[in-house]
Parts: sequence; C-alpha cells; structure tokens
Amino acid sequence: MKTNYTLKGAILALCCFAFQLQAQNLINGINYNIINDGTAVEVAPLPKSGDTDVRYSQATIVIPATVEIGGVTYPVKKIGNNSLRNNNNLVSLTLPEGLEVIGNSSLAQCESLPTVVVPSTVTSIEDWSFYGCPALQSINIPNGVTAITEHTFQNTGLKSIVLPPSVTSLKVCAFQDAKNLTSINLENVREIVAWSLYGTAITSAVVNNVESVGDCAFAKIPTLESIEFINVGELRNWLFQDCPKLKSVKLTGTEIIGMGAFSGCGALTEIKFPSSVAFIDDWSLEKTGITKIFASWAKPAEDVVINANAFGSGDGKINFSWYVPESVYWDWDDFFMGYLVELDPNSAVKNVVLDNSQIYYSQGALNLKNLDGYHVAVYGIDGRTVADFNVAGTVVQKALTLTPGVYLLHAAKATERGVVKFAVR
Repeated sequence: MKTNYTLKGAILALCCFAFQLQAQNLINGINYNIINDGTAVEVAPLPKSGDTDVRYSQATIVIPATVEIGGVTYPVKKIGNNSLRNNNNLVSLTLPEGLEVIGNSSLAQCESLPTVVVPSTVTSIEDWSFYGCPALQSINIPNGVTAITEHTFQNTGLKSIVLPPSVTSLKVCAFQDAKNLTSINLENVREIVAWSLYGTAITSAVVNNVESVGDCAFAKIPTLESIEFINVGELRNWLFQDCPKLKSVKLTGTEIIGMGAFSGCGALTEIKFPSSVAFIDDWSLEKTGITKIFASWAKPAEDVVINANAFGSGDGKINFSWYVPESVYWDWDDFFMGYLVELDPNSAVKNVVLDNSQIYYSQGALNLKNLDGYHVAVYGIDGRTVADFNVAGTVVQKALTLTPGVYLLHAAKATERGVVKFAVR
C-alpha cells in the first residue's frame, strides 16, 4: 500500500510539474507555444479544462512582438491554428510587426471583431482564418501574401478589399457569401477557384489571363452587372448562375463555355462569342434574356461544338437569332441549329463608295479602276487577309496570286468606305 501511495504521489507531482510548464507560457492572458525549432513562438489556444476547450473571452487583445519564456526572448511569428477562434467578445486586436503567419481558423467566428490591421511582415493568411466574422468590415492584405486561401473571408462583413500585386490566387470559397463585398480588384489574379466570389455584392469585374475560372465563382451575385474576361480560356460550370442583373459580357480568347455558365441571367439580352470558342455545354444560356448571339466562326458546323441543350429546354429555352459578320456570312446557312442567321448590321457596308469603280482579277493581277487614294484590303470568304495596300492612280494593276473562290474587297478613304464581292475562277 505504501508503495502505491508513493507512485500516486510521483504521478501527481509530475502532473503538477507539467501544468507549471504549460502555465509558464501564459503571458498577460495569452498562451504561447515555442515553434520553429525553438527560435520563435506562436499564439496558442488556452489550456484545456479536462477534455473541454477553453476559449479566449477578452474584448481587447494586444499581441506583442516578443515574449520572454524561461529567461529567453522569442519573436512572435504566428497566430496559431484555432488559437483565438470563437471569441465573441473580441472587438479590438493588435498584431505586431514581425508576425509572419495568421494560422488556420485562428480568428474564425470572432463575431464582434470589426477591423484588423495586418502587419506588413505577414506573408500567409491561412484557410478559414477569418471565416464567420460578420462584423469584420475592413482588413488590409500586405504585399507578400500570394493567395486568399480556402474559406478565409467566407461569411464576413467585408465591404471592400484591395488585393496587392502579390496576390495571384483566390482559392475555394475565399469570399463566399461575403454579402456586403462591393469592391475587389482582380487585375493581378491568375487563378480563380470554385465559389471564390459566390454570393458577394460586386457590380463589375475585369479578369485577365486566367486559364480557367472555377465552378460557381461568380454565381448568385444579385448586383453583378458587367464582366470582362481578357484571355480567359475556360468558363467553368454554373459560373454566373442566377446573376439577375448581369447585362454586359465581354469575352476575349475564351475557348470553353461550361455547363449552365449563364443560366438564369435574365438581364442578359445579347452576347458575343469570339471565334476562339470551340465548345458550349448544356444549359449554358438557358433562362437568359438573350435574343441576339453574335458569332464569327468561319465554318460553324466544324469550328464549334454546341450541345443540344445549350440554349435550354421547356420554359427555360431561349429564342434568338445568330448575327454574323459579312466576312463569313456567306458560309452560314439561313439557319444554324434551328435559329435564324442574320447579317451583323455593324459589319454590313453598302457599296455606295464603289459604284463607279471596276474590280476584277485576271492573269495573276487584281485590276482596280477609280479607287485612287483608297486603302484596300482583300479577304477570303473565311475571313483570311490575302492583300492589304494603298491605291495610287486611276487605273492600277496589283500582282496577286489568288486561288479560285469568292473574295471580299474593302476600300476606305477618310469617312468613305465600301465593300464588293468578286469571284476568281
């Protein structure tokens, strides 16, 4: 029996010693762990009470640049994972210069926190770090942070955000349901992942040089009116689903329009697809207000694959006309996929300027009469440029090798311009 009591006493003493070691890291109400092979510390969760987590409850927290533990001074480099989360009393947080990382979920669901000034030394704001902070209206992102990580600002009260040049990626759900977010700059962002701006309140955006914009990234935004994609290759599934005010879409270099991409965008009455578009998936234009689709494929049946339900079905099916430029109009049939094909009025030119001119091709030369002073361009019926020159003289012969086919000659001088079609046999 005596031996047993001695063993119990030793265990009790060891437990007390362990508690004392842990308590030594509790400084001004904040707990710290030593990290980085003993060269720095991080803000840590409070010690548990038995099996129960203990949360911070201070209204004001000031994190110092250094702390002393066991006679050694350590720099504070990280707000540790889960460390300050669920502190619903927190209204003021001061972070020190020298801090480098705001850890995973470290400030999640601090529901009263209104603003945070992030030190310039921070290079990483990790997943979920400010998730569920509805009072958070403003925060700065230091130049050096490269990504807005997964769920970082989801369900926050942010009104605007300025992304520095270093931020090139928006990860999954980065700003999802930040319903007050009206302004964000994306000019340096090269990766926009699924759901990243879903349910925000932005009104417009310009996206440059992004290979693929993720599923639902701009979906369910009730305020979005205009979007411009410059050299954006793929619009993923349901990208703009149910954006009721979206009325202006500009696409450059786009190749793939994903499933349901514009589904439910009722204010969208027309759209222009660049000739780079090679695939349009099911439901992509259903339930829109589109009556005009502008397209410039030289041979639509070969150049693009459009799934049968791309334009919707039943009550969601749209009724529109194709509008194509004059340079390719002759290669289209009167109907394509059952929809009327019309000449794009912006490309149609009456031949009023060329009424007195003569244009014909013979023996390897293009013969021109009464076009002195005009700039002339000759296009194949597929839109390919085969000649481009200035005319000098009333009668001109231009040596030119043309294969048999139909060509368009455009002539322009000052405010005058005209077009004529000629055949080479």
